[in-house]
Amino acid sequence: MKQMTIKVMILAGVSLLAFTSCKQKDENRKDNTEKIASERAFEAAGIRIAAVNMDRVNDEFQMVADVQKELSDTEQRLTADVQRQATNFQNEYENYLKIGATLTLAEQKRREANLEQKQQDIAALQQTYANQLVTLQSQRMEDVTNTILSYIEKYNEENGPYTLVVMTGRNSGVLYAQPSLDVTQEVIDGLNQEYLNGKKGK
Repeated sequence: MKQMTIKVMILAGVSLLAFTSCKQKDENRKDNTEKIASERAFEAAGIRIAAVNMDRVNDEFQMVADVQKELSDTEQRLTADVQRQATNFQNEYENYLKIGATLTLAEQKRREANLEQKQQDIAALQQTYANQLVTLQSQRMEDVTNTILSYIEKYNEENGPYTLVVMTGRNSGVLYAQPSLDVTQEVIDGLNQEYLNGKKGK
């Protein structure tokens, strides 16, 4: 309920505060009653559901941040290599333009063929690096997904068993999940602890 800030007599203010407090308690009691009724209905049917917000997992799981940094560093390294070779090619081409007229026709043809081949090699290298990045990204994100799924199974064994663990978040198919079903923080804490332990063991 929005806080009201209208200036009124003290007595009216006290009355309003008492009314607001009672209404808030009634709403909380109603929400709690519905929650308990819902949970009991699921329990009676033998169903236990947990919800994990994947937006939060992506934001707070350290492995995701490390993979993103690895991909960014790799992209920068490969891009720098292509740029270095492109710069060398440009320098060699400009040098040829300066001295080309002094060379024999045969030497001109030889150098032009060499420059053309280098240009093609750079274009091919750029495409190769792009493919490598796509492959690396796919592999590393699959590693992240497998790590999360593996931990969810472990979490279910230790804290469940849950009948269903649903994914919530912006891109999930779940429109609403009762807050009492959310176990995201426990999953994030567990994932980060296992990941940290794994890094220490290497």
